[in-house]
Amino acid sequence: IKTYTNHSLSGIGKLSSGNNELAARTEEQASALEETASSMEEISSTVKQNTENVANAASIVLSATNLSRNCGEEVNDVVRLMKDISEYSNKIFEITDVIDSIAFQTNILALNASVEAARAGEQGRGFAVVSGEVRELAQKCTDSAKNIKILIDNTVQKISSGSDMAEKAGNSMLNVVNSIEKINNIISEISIASSEQSKGIEQICTAVNEMDVVTQKNSNLVEQCAKQASSIEMDANELLKMVEHFKTDYVISLTHEKNKHNNTQKVFNNEDNWSSF
Repeated sequence: IKTYTNHSLSGIGKLSSGNNELAARTEEQASALEETASSMEEISSTVKQNTENVANAASIVLSATNLSRNCGEEVNDVVRLMKDISEYSNKIFEITDVIDSIAFQTNILALNASVEAARAGEQGRGFAVVSGEVRELAQKCTDSAKNIKILIDNTVQKISSGSDMAEKAGNSMLNVVNSIEKINNIISEISIASSEQSKGIEQICTAVNEMDVVTQKNSNLVEQCAKQASSIEMDANELLKMVEHFKTDYVISLTHEKNKHNNTQKVFNNEDNWSSF
């Protein structure tokens, strides 16, 4: 019993030591998992915030894209309007050319009328006055037509410059719209990836939390096993102490029989020794 008790006590001691070490490692693992779960929650919160920010940025970029498109359309409208104005200015040029031609012809007619009035002498004096006024009006028309041409020419040049600038602005706006659309596509892809990443991290957080719960349960079970092993070890020590005080009748009887057998064997050996006689 003592031998088996010693073996049991040795095994229980190793089991208790192993349980204590396992309990310590399990506790460390539980603490590490708890910290990991906390870190994963922080990462999940950060990713969610980034996802929301990306979604807001995508909304802003989409609004900017729509505004840029509207601006591009308005610039195109301005370009078309300037082209129309330029065409109308060319028509005004044609009209002023007609006016200038009419004034020139009127001036010639008035000049001819003055010549004829001079030939008519006293009778054509009144007609000469009228022809002079007509010539003066024709000259004013010619001067006005020239001034109108100059103004229209300057206006057409400015309109042409404005039209070129508006067309360049339209092309630049189109490039801006294309760039914003590319940015919008990239942000949309980032938003989708962030959303998927957020879902993945949530799943990881759930798994880590479940592992944390299981590890805590394992830690409690290991701690209970360690306590039970310690209790069994104490009981085994007490049992060993009690066994050491035992001396059974069977042991005493065996000792007595052994001594008796040794004495009898000694007497027989003496009786058989006849050589001494």
